[in-house]
Amino acid sequence: MPPHKKHADHDHIVKRLEEYIKAYRTGKPEALMEFYHPEDFVYSDFGAGREGMRRSEVKEVLHQTFNDFHDLKIKTVSIHGHKNFTAWEWEITCKSAIEPDSGKRLKKEEAPPKKLIGCTLMWWDEDDKIVKNHDYVQTREPEADAK
Repeated sequence: MPPHKKHADHDHIVKRLEEYIKAYRTGKPEALMEFYHPEDFVYSDFGAGREGMRRSEVKEVLHQTFNDFHDLKIKTVSIHGHKNFTAWEWEITCKSAIEPDSGKRLKKEEAPPKKLIGCTLMWWDEDDKIVKNHDYVQTREPEADAK
């Protein structure tokens, strides 16, 4: 197969996503909220059964995510698209801070590892604000990929 050629928006979408990931890695919902349009914004996380969320709901979900997991590490697998739309394939490794059956808070040392694989579809406006976000996620056992 011939080498992949960059298109006109490639560098722009890669740089923009790098900034988004940097905000994600802070673990602060407010840092990510800066990327979402202040009014014209809708977020759906289909794997979690949450569709059509608005800003306040998304901020709460992000807060819960950062609180309920230890060692959240995100890695880009691929990114494709153009200035107004990107498809971002990613992997997250983490440890659950909450025991699923009891709801007990777990210390980082006792928390089991998890791996999430997913794709986020992002629609962007002309000011590089996300107006629509769709997450598709699957949970995998970390050792399942080692085979």
